Amino acid sequence: MFYILSKSLFFLIQPINWVMGCLLLTFFVKKVRLKRRFLGLTIILFFIFSNHFLYNQAMNWWEPEPTHINDLNHYEVGIVAGGYSNFFIQEDNGCYTFSQRASRLTQALELYQSGKFEYLLLSGGSGYMFGQEPSEAIEIEQFLIRMGVPENCILTEFRSRNTYENALYSKELIEHFFKEDPSILLITSAFHMPRTKACFSKQNLKFDVFPVDFLGEKTRLVPESILIPDRLGFYRWERLIKEWIGYSVYKMRGYL
Repeated sequence: MFYILSKSLFFLIQPINWVMGCLLLTFFVKKVRLKRRFLGLTIILFFIFSNHFLYNQAMNWWEPEPTHINDLNHYEVGIVAGGYSNFFIQEDNGCYTFSQRASRLTQALELYQSGKFEYLLLSGGSGYMFGQEPSEAIEIEQFLIRMGVPENCILTEFRSRNTYENALYSKELIEHFFKEDPSILLITSAFHMPRTKACFSKQNLKFDVFPVDFLGEKTRLVPESILIPDRLGFYRWERLIKEWIGYSVYKMRGYL
């Protein structure tokens, strides 16, 4: 039930819907004072969620500090959280299609090929509520084999649908595959790392983290960053707000 609600109520946390809701209320409420308040709130929300500077400050605060590849130890397992594939591209040219989160896998592959760990654990099933999208981990396993990774060095966790299940089922797979607790490196997007790290810690796994796919940029005190509305601002804020709410809900449910 929690999984279904988290997917079906997603529209409630989209900033564009907040702005549109306030704008619609300015037309339907009768009192002039309320009209002005809702119009003012619409303007304020639009400014906040289209402002790249404010978004960038929030993202830089939320994302953890990067870990340099040269500072890593040697690990037995590198766990890669799913969410880097795009199964909706219609054209099929025989190659694998990634989403914007591709760095989760490509940098994990680079770490493996650099000898930073011995096994790649792919964690990720189908995170979609409707449709018959394939298990991401199973699809990626074949991709990695084509890239030259030996099949016996790939561990596949293909049941998880969210971050909590990533941690839960990854632990089960590790306990089944290893006789003793292995050294682990956890890899996922920087904006997703706080929730992922907390979920895996809740499963009593010991690991180091390697955040990738950083979205925060260097602060630029220029007009296009501070004053000019960013056409991608709503999408960027939506991603960050979703992560904040996800972290809070997981905390309330005892997943963290």
